[in-house]
Amino acid sequence: MVWSRKLPKPIYLNDGRTIGTLAAARDLMLSLPARSQTHAHWRDTAEILLESARSGRIDPLRDPGAQVSRALQAEGLI
Repeated sequence: MVWSRKLPKPIYLNDGRTIGTLAAARDLMLSLPARSQTHAHWRDTAEILLESARSGRIDPLRDPGAQVSRALQAEGLI
């Protein structure tokens, strides 16, 4: 798996952190409380991140950066 793959553009969180790779997105997701991780937006995000890491490429139709941004927005982190 290629977790070091960069996202198409970095995501800047409200607290000053930057998410720039699949690994950083995965680590942030896993650091959330378990109840947050069970929300549909995070389940979708996990699926897309895994798919991107397995294939070693970013699918423009299932852009992990866009999905991570949607999930972070839903959590109020961006």
